[in-house]
Amino acid sequence: MSRPDVWSAGALALLGLVMLVKAAELEIGPPTRPGPGFFPAVLAAALLLVALAIMTMAWRAPAVTPSAAPASERTDPRKLLATLGAFVAYVTVFERLGFLVATVALLAFLLGTLGGYRWPVALGAAMGMAIGAYLVFDTWLQLRLPPGVLGRW
Repeated sequence: MSRPDVWSAGALALLGLVMLVKAAELEIGPPTRPGPGFFPAVLAAALLLVALAIMTMAWRAPAVTPSAAPASERTDPRKLLATLGAFVAYVTVFERLGFLVATVALLAFLLGTLGGYRWPVALGAAMGMAIGAYLVFDTWLQLRLPPGVLGRW
C-alpha cells in the first residue's frame, strides 16, 4: 500500500463529495437542458470516481518508500511551478483572448513543454481538444464561452 496515494486519493474523494453536495444545491436539470449545477455535478462525480480508483489501486499496490522510487517517477518541482504558472496565465488571459486561443495555448504548453510531445503533435492535439470542448460546451450545451480575439467562431 502506498500511504501518500491513499491519503491524496482520500482528500480528492472528500473534495469531490463536498463539490457534489454543493452542486446538488443548484438546479442540475437533464443533459438536454442542463441547469447551472449540471457541469459542476458532472465534474464532481468524475473527480470522486477517479479518486476512488486511485485509492483502490493504492490499496492493492505493494508498499513503496519515496526514496525507493526511481528518479524518473519523482516529481520535478520546476514542472509543478510551470504548471501552476500556466494555469495562472490561462485564467488571466481567458476573457481577453477567448476560450479557443487561451485553451490551445495552455494545452500546447502542457503537452509540448511539460509532456515532452513533439510540437506538431502537441499543437494538433491541443487544437483538437479545444475545438472539441468548444463544440460540446458552446454549441451542444449552449454555454457561452468568451469569444476573445477570434470573435464568435
